[in-house]
Amino acid sequence: MSHISLFGLSISDTTLIDASTSVVNNAKLGTQRKIYFVNAHCINVAASDINYLNVLHKSALLFADGSGMRLASRLAGFSLKDNVNGTDLFPLICHDAAIAGIKLALLGARPGIAKRCADNMKDQYPNLQIVWTHDGYFTANDETQMIESINSSGAQILFVAMGVPIQELWIDRNAEKLHAPVILGVGALFDFYSGTIPRAPQQVRQLGLEWLFRFIIEPRRMFARYILGNPVFILRALWRRMRSQKFLQEAPLINSIESK
Repeated sequence: MSHISLFGLSISDTTLIDASTSVVNNAKLGTQRKIYFVNAHCINVAASDINYLNVLHKSALLFADGSGMRLASRLAGFSLKDNVNGTDLFPLICHDAAIAGIKLALLGARPGIAKRCADNMKDQYPNLQIVWTHDGYFTANDETQMIESINSSGAQILFVAMGVPIQELWIDRNAEKLHAPVILGVGALFDFYSGTIPRAPQQVRQLGLEWLFRFIIEPRRMFARYILGNPVFILRALWRRMRSQKFLQEAPLINSIESK
């Protein structure tokens, strides 16, 4: 698995199939791995949230998610092998985990969503073991007991769906307490696979317009992220390009933001 640098972050450049194989193999071997998906919105958040940026710079595996990151890579002079987003990766992991006998746990989303997502995936992959689910609505007082419950389940891969940057900060803070070797931050993934929110048709995804479909479905919630955020992200990418910075040698994103 090769790595490239985008916005000062070390991004794993791989395919969805190879990413799934790596995730399941790490779980099987007990290799500790925190995995985050980085898209245009994440880059915008990292520019103003130093804690989130620091978490992305720690020992985590980062995958490039979405058409915005593909555009940024082209401006940097190379092409990503694949759009490794959590929504497309999830069923591949479920398929591979079912074959390998790897146990999964789902944490996050609104009450009932994670359980519905688990039921749907187990219907699709009968041998899949999703051994624990919980919604994302819990207090700090509940956290210790909840982590003990995850550990008692024997889960080897934990999916955390709390949104950026809350899920990454939560994973970073609790990773050492969790026995699951592989932990992924997956955003709205449970909403899609529970049937709560529809995914864009395949043709729309292939055109790189899934963001537009999501905006049409949830215009109020997605207005700031896409209608305001996408132009800001493009300006960030162009600004780096116009300064003729070589992405493979550039400083962390926060230095670039501060130098504006």
